[in-house]
Amino acid sequence: MRVLGLGWVLTVVLLSGCSESREALQSRVQEQSVAAFGAQPNDDLNDLPALREALDACRLASCRRLVIPPGTYILRDDEAVRLRDQVMRGEFGFNPEREMFRPYRPYVRGLDFTGIEELVVEASGAEFLVEGWMEPISLERCRDVTIRGLTIDYARPPFSLGRIQKVTASYFDVEFEPRFPVNDGIPIPRVMLWDEGRDQMLGTCVYPDRLEMIGPQILRLYGRCPEEAMGALALAGHSFHFRPAVFIHEAADIVLDEVAIHSQPGMGIVGHRAKDLLFRRLRITPRAGLPMSTNTDATHFTTCSGSIRFEDCQFEGHGDDATNIHNYYYTVAAEEGARTYQLTVEAPTGTHAQVLDAPQVGETLELVERRTLRAVESLETTAVELFPEEWRAVVKLDRPIEGELEDYFLINVSALPRVEIVGCQVRSHRARAFLIKTRDVLIEGNTIENTTGTAIHVGAEGAWHEGPTAENIRIRRNRIVGCGTGEGTQNQASGIAVNVHAPDTTVPGLHQNILIEGNQIIGRDAARGIFVSGAGNVTIRYNQVAGCSEAVVVEHSEQVAVYENR
Repeated sequence: MRVLGLGWVLTVVLLSGCSESREALQSRVQEQSVAAFGAQPNDDLNDLPALREALDACRLASCRRLVIPPGTYILRDDEAVRLRDQVMRGEFGFNPEREMFRPYRPYVRGLDFTGIEELVVEASGAEFLVEGWMEPISLERCRDVTIRGLTIDYARPPFSLGRIQKVTASYFDVEFEPRFPVNDGIPIPRVMLWDEGRDQMLGTCVYPDRLEMIGPQILRLYGRCPEEAMGALALAGHSFHFRPAVFIHEAADIVLDEVAIHSQPGMGIVGHRAKDLLFRRLRITPRAGLPMSTNTDATHFTTCSGSIRFEDCQFEGHGDDATNIHNYYYTVAAEEGARTYQLTVEAPTGTHAQVLDAPQVGETLELVERRTLRAVESLETTAVELFPEEWRAVVKLDRPIEGELEDYFLINVSALPRVEIVGCQVRSHRARAFLIKTRDVLIEGNTIENTTGTAIHVGAEGAWHEGPTAENIRIRRNRIVGCGTGEGTQNQASGIAVNVHAPDTTVPGLHQNILIEGNQIIGRDAARGIFVSGAGNVTIRYNQVAGCSEAVVVEHSEQVAVYENR
């Protein structure tokens, strides 16, 4: 039984005093502890109701500091548990993303910070151990919120770990560890492979189309597995995208300081329409003793503004990029009214926040050729009407679009954040470390090891409806070792790739003002160290490249200076 402490009594008195002004409450309630609401660590009881109560009290009293004492707190919600169990029984099919990850599908929020301003959550040494699939932290329409020291993990990780016992041309057998119970309906849309001898992820993944249970904890997975994976560890994720561990939406001045995320049935952090984000000593890395962290991207940011800064962060073992920062290419259709158009996002999985993305009045849109991703002119929005349930927006522009609409995209270039990624460590995960589709970027002093894809990718991707082309990019003094061995590798480049994914990739000057300087790239029998295409005003100098057949390759670019690379 939980006992409410004196702090809760004092808070009730404060909140029940109808004659007291908001200013008086603010002056009297500066700090609150979750212990006062009955949240006690390490007692194996569900702490989520008490944590929610504490957060609501902070909201009402405009509390400035919420303390979560060290220890482990259980976050359990019956709806979240029901969802997890449905997924793990196979009720949503072999790829549950199609059901779980769609616009405006209801889901469980653990701690919902909606509307909170000027709050510091002091959680050094505190761990949220989640039971059921949920979004543990929701930062929506917040301002000036700092979360310090918190760790997020799942009691039953959303993946299973086993060892490959047999490999044939059409299937492979995996014996899973007892701590990861499996059944004949469990979804496994992707298996990543871990080489214990080299302590790193193999470049190839397997995408089974079905499975059968052939013995206790032994699954036969039907798909092409490389022979070299015999005896390797199988990292079997039970989902692709779902809700992130931390969701930042229409929020500003958010700081995550020494926060750790060890697992999530989706991405670690998603930011959408957010402004001025700082991640200091963030860790999205596996729980000790495991090789896998989040099922998909560690972090992902869309249509943000202001600045995004990563400082001294660590990333490892996640199922996709360490970060991907971009906007969406809008599909354009005619609408009634002069200069009026319908915009939709037709990216393969919708938006990563699963909410409608649309420009605001007064924002600038670039008109982009679909065939080349070349921007041909800029337009301004003068009116916007949103239809979220219909997944579309209707905008009025300051002048009409000339030509056939099906030949063009529109993309919002008013919501592009400045980015700094400084002093971070990335190792052994699927795909790229840093995927950049924004403008004004510094990537400096990072160490990137054994990513299956090219370590740093500056690129616009038409098929994913993600852009725009980049400008003012500085990639300096990074150390890149053993990257570009498989999935996510761009143009055979181990270290750095600048390119455009479009039907026609021969247009120069799409990416502008690129500096690649003083990096050390050590490939593992790689074809290329640095690859640049579709760019202009590029300087590549003072880089050291080893283990690559070609140090620097430049195609379809203009005004390129390459000198004093070794």
